[in-house]
Amino acid sequence: MRDAFIENFAERGELGGAVCVLVDGEVVAYSAFTAPGGPLGLRPETIDALVAPAHPARQGFHDVCFQGPAKFSLGFMKPNDSVRFGTEAAFGAPGTGGSLGFADPSLRLAYGYVTDQMRMDLSGDPRDLALRRALDRVLSRG
Repeated sequence: MRDAFIENFAERGELGGAVCVLVDGEVVAYSAFTAPGGPLGLRPETIDALVAPAHPARQGFHDVCFQGPAKFSLGFMKPNDSVRFGTEAAFGAPGTGGSLGFADPSLRLAYGYVTDQMRMDLSGDPRDLALRRALDRVLSRG
């Protein structure tokens, strides 16, 4: 897996280490994606495309770096068996080291977890996983 990671991302300068967006030097929360016209100026049809289900690539939902199932759409990860977050409408980005950020318009929720440690596995930081499980429990109570 390390070789695939280096070959496909690090050597091409495509490290996805950030889980936020900068607009004019300011951090914009993922919730900015869900506000039509907000700081990113997204049109409603763009937001509709972001929350739509992912379509499989030619070889299905298998991801070389994750070495297993992973769903992506419009450059964002969608919830899947490898990385569970939010509802089917959610979209986000895992980052190097175990970071994760996502927005879920159906829940009106934005989530960001940034770690100060570097991990080489893509299963997620145990602290992030515990926070997401707690969030799921709270949300399921209504």
